[in-house]
Amino acid sequence: MQITSVVKWALVLVLLLAPRARAQDDAAKLLEGVSLFERTGIPGPLAVFGDKAFPIVVAEHAGQRAAIVAGGRIGAGRVVVFGHNGYAGPAAKRPGQTAQLMGALLEWAAKSKARGLKVGTHAGMFGGLFREAGFEVVELPRGAKPDGVEKLDLIGCAPLSLTDEEQAWLGEWVAKGGGLLCGDTPWGWLQGHRGARVEAQPGQKLVARAGIAYADGYTGATDKTGHITVGPTSPLVHAQRALDLLVALDSGKASASDADLAQAQVSLQLALRWMPEGDVDFREKLEKLVKAREQELVVSESRPLARQDALRRALMGIQVEMLRRLPIAKVKPHASAADFPGDVEAPAQLVALEIDTSLGGWHSTGAYARPGAKIELQLPTEALGRGFGLRIGCHTDGLWHHDQWKRVPEITVEVPASEKSTLAANPFGGPIYVVVPEGCTAGRVRVQIRGGVPAPRFLLGETSLAEWRETQRARPAPWAELGSRKLWISVPSSAVRALEDPEALMRFWDAALDAQAELVGIPKERPRPERFVADRQISAGYMHSGYPVMTHLDVIDAVVDREGLIRGEHIWGFVHELGHNLQRGEWTFDGTGEVTNNVIGLYSIERICQLPEGERGHPGVNEPPSLERYIAAGAKFEQWKSDPFLALSMYVQVRDAFGWEPFQKAFASYLPLGKDERPANDDEKRDMWLVRLSEATGKNLGPFFQAWGVPTSDKARKSIERLPKWLPDALAEK
Repeated sequence: MQITSVVKWALVLVLLLAPRARAQDDAAKLLEGVSLFERTGIPGPLAVFGDKAFPIVVAEHAGQRAAIVAGGRIGAGRVVVFGHNGYAGPAAKRPGQTAQLMGALLEWAAKSKARGLKVGTHAGMFGGLFREAGFEVVELPRGAKPDGVEKLDLIGCAPLSLTDEEQAWLGEWVAKGGGLLCGDTPWGWLQGHRGARVEAQPGQKLVARAGIAYADGYTGATDKTGHITVGPTSPLVHAQRALDLLVALDSGKASASDADLAQAQVSLQLALRWMPEGDVDFREKLEKLVKAREQELVVSESRPLARQDALRRALMGIQVEMLRRLPIAKVKPHASAADFPGDVEAPAQLVALEIDTSLGGWHSTGAYARPGAKIELQLPTEALGRGFGLRIGCHTDGLWHHDQWKRVPEITVEVPASEKSTLAANPFGGPIYVVVPEGCTAGRVRVQIRGGVPAPRFLLGETSLAEWRETQRARPAPWAELGSRKLWISVPSSAVRALEDPEALMRFWDAALDAQAELVGIPKERPRPERFVADRQISAGYMHSGYPVMTHLDVIDAVVDREGLIRGEHIWGFVHELGHNLQRGEWTFDGTGEVTNNVIGLYSIERICQLPEGERGHPGVNEPPSLERYIAAGAKFEQWKSDPFLALSMYVQVRDAFGWEPFQKAFASYLPLGKDERPANDDEKRDMWLVRLSEATGKNLGPFFQAWGVPTSDKARKSIERLPKWLPDALAEK
């Protein structure tokens, strides 16, 4: 009889790994008779890694499962951790068996079924739940250990808001036998504490003693109405079990499915990223394993790490986290760094330059950090305390979710620059940037960079063509930067060694951005230049929008080829992603997320390119999907929404009939709207777009929208009845 991977894994668990039977029993007993647990808000995931810790309720996270309720022990006491503070309120009227499980959790933590327990609420947490259960509730003051706390059976708290003093006495109290309920929403806490780190909070150290950690991110329900709690939870939700499996796999003592591997890696990454620093047994195990196998942790395009390389991938995740926490003096080159982003045998030189701080974002310095090099940024007095940063590396995409890694998944470093001198080091190296917050009023400041190798850098209006041709393009660093006040391009230096006229190139790109700004009605001068960064592997798609816009390395020659760009070669993807960056939600409704950006891109192509007659920059526009077939099939909105070039054809018909001016007027009309005037949902977005585009064209476009099958309300259509009706010939004939 064939043994499945799940059964093999179960045998390995029983025979080799010997998990804590008590924790398994605790989870099973707590969930007896419970099949559905309520979803309150959007809980954050919990990392579960301690020998005495166990997941209780799990949710969807990163395509796998993560705990949102977990239990553990500290000494003689018990701890229950919730991934959302909404669970701290009364439970009686909640869906499913939520109330039953909450009652069981109270009894388990308190080690008692008595209703007359005496409990404490720290900062009000769990007061509603405690009172509903009939407990005597004491409001605990903030700060030092309160008198009489030894007499309490349970305490509720929000861990991420605890001070060092509070977590110390709470930990001592639990270890002596107390029961602690912890409720917090890590992603929400981070939004209210910019620049803070969850793993550095005192309360994280407290729950970590129970083998649990709060993690950033979101979870999804496992059922339409909440979280299903019947059936076995994968043991691999526990990071220790996940590590045990990977070690067993590597030694040939187990097999596992792709789903097992994916779950194991998600669980390990949660633990690795969010365990606090300090004496955590699980972290020590991981770090010893990394150091023992460090020579194997090398990745390149010719030697990628696939999902089947489960242990090495897990160890690389651990290693990256270890490197992130290293003191600067101990940072050394990573073995993968010479392959990507690259290294160069060249001496470091002092780089001094002036930065215009009226422009936010990354400011290229023309310096490159060799892997492991110590980089110093010196700021003048007028720049101190203004939120500056020092960044090493431009390849910001994380690749952890990919089935295959062609480079290390996380290779950049950014640190605050709040002092006159700031030091940083990156094991992978990379271009060096001064990061300026948007809205800075420091004017032009002069900075110095020590420790970097000179890199090719061209800034429109500052670097002369003579300097570029004679000096800059030959600089030794492996990555180059071409920029203006509106756009910067990061490419391997090999792509610019023979580039003769970066000035004309950047003027072309400036014209492209100006055209897009012109269409959507925003100023041409931008508070932060856009960025293109070429990478060996990116997080999603062939290109993707954002800051920076990310592309693959196969476009590095195209992005600097002005003549080819003018002919419309390879330009569509770039203006498509830049269009995404300018999209506004008010006029982008369901089905147009990949359409309104193309409207913006199409406009810029028409303004800056010289295409042959009938060409519009993309086959999907040159030869759009058949309108005749679409109309014959009933002009169904679901089909319209699912086909971006079909939907774009509707916009092109308006452009061909009226030009671009109506779009400019319509887009501009949204800009002054207050919050309460903006459309609140998709129905309102479609209605508003119909009305505003009709007003801009001077035509009643209601019949046009109806012919295309784009739904709008009677009210919206009636509001434009005074205008003459319009249909293009292609639709009027249908």
